[in-house]
Amino acid sequence: MQSTFYHFYRWTTAAKFWVFRRILPAGWGIMIAAVISATMLMGSPLMPLYQMFALLFGLCSVALIWTWARRARLSARRELPPHAAAGQELRYVVQVQNHGGTLRHWGLLETAPDPRPSLPTFLTSREPGENLRNGFDRFFAFNRWQWLMEKATLFRGGRSTTTPACETNQHCWVTIALTPQKRGCILMDDMRVLLPDPFSFFQRARSVNSSPDHLIVLPRRYRLPPFHLPGSAHYHAGDDVASRQKGNSGEFTALREYRTGDPPRMIHWKSWAKQGRPIVKEVEDVVFPRYALVLDTFALGHETEFEEAVSVAASFVAEIDTEEVMLDLMFLGDNEQVITAGRGLADSMKLLEALSSVGVSPAENFEGLSRLIARHSGDLSACICVFTGWSETRAEFLRTLDALGLTSISLAIETPASTIPGRVHALRANCVQEDLMKWRG
Repeated sequence: MQSTFYHFYRWTTAAKFWVFRRILPAGWGIMIAAVISATMLMGSPLMPLYQMFALLFGLCSVALIWTWARRARLSARRELPPHAAAGQELRYVVQVQNHGGTLRHWGLLETAPDPRPSLPTFLTSREPGENLRNGFDRFFAFNRWQWLMEKATLFRGGRSTTTPACETNQHCWVTIALTPQKRGCILMDDMRVLLPDPFSFFQRARSVNSSPDHLIVLPRRYRLPPFHLPGSAHYHAGDDVASRQKGNSGEFTALREYRTGDPPRMIHWKSWAKQGRPIVKEVEDVVFPRYALVLDTFALGHETEFEEAVSVAASFVAEIDTEEVMLDLMFLGDNEQVITAGRGLADSMKLLEALSSVGVSPAENFEGLSRLIARHSGDLSACICVFTGWSETRAEFLRTLDALGLTSISLAIETPASTIPGRVHALRANCVQEDLMKWRG
């Protein structure tokens, strides 16, 4: 029976989207007024009512004919930034070329990918708290449909802010504003030009010729309080580290003859000129602290808490200065994932991109995660662990880190059935920022 409801919801959602994109709020108002006046005429055939109905009907007719007659032939190219952030408004510029007549009173709309779920997803998913709803709601499952639609909506907005008049064969630049709702990669392949009538009752939505683009949305990030990592300096949120210089900071120790493979920048040119053979400078090796950021992806059934765990991990990536330390992001997905950022390697943006696409693992495997960390334990100074919920297997995982001699900093997103011990800082899923500011790392 619910499959029948699914097809009904799917069809009505598509019809609602089509109608509401073409009928503007003023259009709904004038159509409602026309229906009311026509209804009143049935019982009270007064001349003012005839006049009001004729005026409203005439305005609607003119607006519909005007809207149908409008045409536009546009091509567009998006100038997207390399990244966006979930929950933060993004503005980008679209270069538009007009291949038709002069355009005035128009706009652009970026359409989000279709958020309607598939039939298997609708039948197998359960809205949080669905078992507490009454029998009527559980039978029709409309709240589940709305919840799945909300989860799959990748961004809101997408309308142009202002649009100048665009002459034939002229280029113009239009700014579009949208707000990504979740991390990941957004496919942008449906741009429309909106052509309203002079009264702004109705509008036509014509397709714009544009090549598909992808926008990478990074996870939402939180502010962190001042915290200390073992074997490193203190880190404070908001410190300016952009001016620090890269390079070998080891102290000079001696001069020696050149050996194959020595970097040219270490040649001591004055000594080479004096002795007639290549001489290089020797410097002492500098060892940088190396940390593992371990993300718990074993969160099947707790996807909301998992998203908060990803955001907390992204907050650490954004705050830790990879000019001074090396940071390994470790998690288990379809296979083992170890992504490193630090001096001479990738920057922290690579870790954030990896977090933007990480998903929930289908089965729990803390033994495999422990083996992964054990293979790298000789290079690590400490581990930062971000858990989704709490269980005995997670407690055993921390005991394994202790046995390896690794200091760990642990945070966990609370789930309904979790009882988090004192050594792990608990974060409520709906109060993560507040609870993070109470943490003292």
